Amino acid sequence: MNPFTFDTSDFQFLLDSIGETVTIDNVSKKCIVQNGNIGDYEEKYIYTLSDIERGNLILHNKKKYLIVSDVTEGKLYKKALMRKCNYEIVIEGQKTCEIVSYNVFGEPIEECHTSKSISVPAIIDKYTFKIDDFAPIRVPENQIIVTIREDDNTKQKFVANATFEVMDKTWKVVNIDKTRTGLLILTCELGI
Repeated sequence: MNPFTFDTSDFQFLLDSIGETVTIDNVSKKCIVQNGNIGDYEEKYIYTLSDIERGNLILHNKKKYLIVSDVTEGKLYKKALMRKCNYEIVIEGQKTCEIVSYNVFGEPIEECHTSKSISVPAIIDKYTFKIDDFAPIRVPENQIIVTIREDDNTKQKFVANATFEVMDKTWKVVNIDKTRTGLLILTCELGI
């Protein structure tokens, strides 16, 4: 018998012993969180037996993180790099009205509803999005790079020419990069 063999039950023992509970997309899961490299970003590695993927939103120690790397799937556990979200973008609800009937004079009677506001955790930077590059490329002074999770809400709200407010300024989406499955990487410029 090899004393250095490691199986799923051994990793489960580690999770039970030193693991901590985090929230992955609003579901509590047990995992091991390890600090990443010291640098400009607060990054951590997450190890778990649960299914994770790029774009998952992690709540750890009251901070929000996005999984920004591919998930390494070994035989025993899944590992990924997560980066702390440094801003929340609040998208106000939109008012929509529809005609529900007509009065005795033939005038339309409208019923109006305001959709729910959403808060989107984001990683906002002045550099192009790089995970493993030591020399990121700086963007022009009036632009920022916004990285958010890709889901139905964000795909509808963050389209070309859409505007939003963050850092007390209005920004306009000028480019949407969807090359990293699970993430939307937006190039935004200062609104006029």
